Amino acid sequence: MPIVWIIVYFILLNSDWIDGKLARKLNAETELGAALDSIGDVLVLVMGATLCFVRFVADSLEPWQFWLYVGMMVTCVLNKVLVFILAQKYHGKGNMVHTYFQKSFAMGCYISIFFWAFLRTIPEWTIYSLMLINIYATIDESLYCIRTAEYDVDFKGHGLEKYKKRSDKKADQAS
Repeated sequence: MPIVWIIVYFILLNSDWIDGKLARKLNAETELGAALDSIGDVLVLVMGATLCFVRFVADSLEPWQFWLYVGMMVTCVLNKVLVFILAQKYHGKGNMVHTYFQKSFAMGCYISIFFWAFLRTIPEWTIYSLMLINIYATIDESLYCIRTAEYDVDFKGHGLEKYKKRSDKKADQAS
């Protein structure tokens, strides 16, 4: 069964990547499409990761390990919702930034589950590491949404890419 999950995951991952590339190449990007892409990313991450986790690993876990993982998935969803709301509030864009940190978190979740499915164990440090990456990504993306003058869904992250900061309102009013 893990092989089936891996194949389905790679199909979903590639279809998401191809969809984005085609939309940009054909100049067919829309607000609705961007919002649906963001929602789809969260659903695939949370549903795929959680279903795989419950199916392949949960029976071999202590209750605290299981709930720690569930807590991480809930935190992930809440963090994505926060960034979605900030993007909507500050830029009128109902989508989420695709930073390298968030992509690293998603990749880490799936790679970890891949190993957990075959090894039938879950090292506690992996969950804590993934939670820290997700929290950092959320802070990074939230700051970007609040501070940037020109919103770009493909922003790579602080320290990786420069962006034009929103000017200080007091400085604008003084000049």
